[in-house]
Amino acid sequence: MDVGDSTRKEQHEGEQCLVVGDSIIRNVGTGQSNMTAECFPGIRTEQLHRVLDNRDLGTPDTVIIHVGTNDLNRYVNLDYVMGKVYSLVDKAKVKFPKSKIVLSGVLRRTDLSWRRIGALNDRYEWIAKTLGVTFVDPNSWLEDWDFARDGVHINRRGARRLGQLYSRVSGLGDRGKKVD
Repeated sequence: MDVGDSTRKEQHEGEQCLVVGDSIIRNVGTGQSNMTAECFPGIRTEQLHRVLDNRDLGTPDTVIIHVGTNDLNRYVNLDYVMGKVYSLVDKAKVKFPKSKIVLSGVLRRTDLSWRRIGALNDRYEWIAKTLGVTFVDPNSWLEDWDFARDGVHINRRGARRLGQLYSRVSGLGDRGKKVD
């Protein structure tokens, strides 16, 4: 996979919220003028770390990181994934020193147990608290019919709802306007 190619390329100057991550975030923020999603299908945590190193992603007010889904099937040891995500979030804090950083939890999927996903999200929440960033668990926001038939991705309704969650956690309103 070439992590240099994004499925959606836009200018980021002056934008309020940047969402980076794997294919789960495709179409998140569609219709919201102040939210841009940089989607890298199949990307793993260490690859996203390189993307942050090598790409100019502007200076958004909020950066939301959604990653880990592709790591769950690859690595048995969740502490290994946790270490990679810790490093990624720490990198984001350095790259975006004036931005609010949000770590988004892994979404449930039909091919993985809730226990494993919950255990990883518990680790993500610990990372967020330790590094002083915000953690959000999208599983409490999305419903069963927000998922595509493959049991892994979200459908357009799910993308819209995830975008709404990200708007709330970033401080934007549902239409992409700053909430006072």
